[in-house]
Amino acid sequence: MAATYDELVSERRFHEVTYTMVVLASLFTIARGGIQIWKRKAMQLQDYLIYAAYLFFLIMSVCYLVIIPKIYMIGRVTNGSMAPWATMAADVVMYIRVMFVTTMFFWMSLWLVKLSLLALYKKLMTGLPMIYVRLWWAVFIFCLISLAGCMVSYLTSCPDFAASMRTGECSGPRSLRGQLASLYTSYTVDILSDFMIMLLPIRLVWNLQVPRGQKIAIIALFASGFICIAFATLRVVQIGRQTGDTNTPNPTWLALWTIIETSIAICIGCCPAFAVLYRTARTSRVSYDTHGYYRHTQSRSGGSQLRPDIIRMNTVNVGAVRSRMSRKDPYWDDTRSSQEALAADNKGIMVTTTLHQDHEHSDAHTMPVSARVSQQ
Repeated sequence: MAATYDELVSERRFHEVTYTMVVLASLFTIARGGIQIWKRKAMQLQDYLIYAAYLFFLIMSVCYLVIIPKIYMIGRVTNGSMAPWATMAADVVMYIRVMFVTTMFFWMSLWLVKLSLLALYKKLMTGLPMIYVRLWWAVFIFCLISLAGCMVSYLTSCPDFAASMRTGECSGPRSLRGQLASLYTSYTVDILSDFMIMLLPIRLVWNLQVPRGQKIAIIALFASGFICIAFATLRVVQIGRQTGDTNTPNPTWLALWTIIETSIAICIGCCPAFAVLYRTARTSRVSYDTHGYYRHTQSRSGGSQLRPDIIRMNTVNVGAVRSRMSRKDPYWDDTRSSQEALAADNKGIMVTTTLHQDHEHSDAHTMPVSARVSQQ
């Protein structure tokens, strides 16, 4: 059983923070799902992973809410402010077992968010040099190994883990060192994997031919993992500062920061899906004229400033100019067939091009315009 500790956060405050974090993560997850339904996008691997992460977080939070009253009661007994009750031994065993489940779900939720981002990056690397694919596999393997390392460090934190699951006994100097080692080991591999996942697409995005503002926005989206690193660091600092090197981590304080960090990680994992809202808003700002055509600026279309809706037509070249055009003309499916010879050699064919425009302005009547060009 855990060593003596003081209440660092009240039970009421614990419930308030937990419900807030659950609502926050749920809003982001529901918003992501709503965007998928709105855009009629099929479920992909990264979607399944992030939804699984949310499910693990939800189960973890429910387990904490169920067991947290017993944890506070055990803490008061160890402090001498409350007398033991009849079923305390059974409740201690239940507390140890639930803490094991919540710890596993905590790591599974965090690492599923990481794998969801990696699955998204894998799609972006299609057709890129092999070095990017190899780096992706290196980060992926590191994430799997680090997850296994976290689980192993936790299972070995008690001298006899099986006995602790049966009797709830996990105390002594060996247990103290094991629990602190598990805490700092999981933190180290957590932030290392976050750094790797963030740095993986940075060079890829930097070489994109997009406006600088949009490029910075994409990099900021990928760099949002710094928020996860900040909360992971805050969690370890808060737990370490309040616990010290002579006591095991305070279970209520540990549970509180575990819920906060997992909720923030899920919110960050859902953020890439919101990029479609930026593209939709940017597309809605495109200007169209009264006839439904895209309105070009003067620098692009060469139109008149007084007549912004005028359509400028290029000269139609017929005859010898056609023979000088590239053989890669997309309108000619097979340049090696008889069509090429027909177009290049038969000069007796009449080519007629007719342009007709009916357009009405406030200062002019309908004006038909036609052109007929022919060559023998």
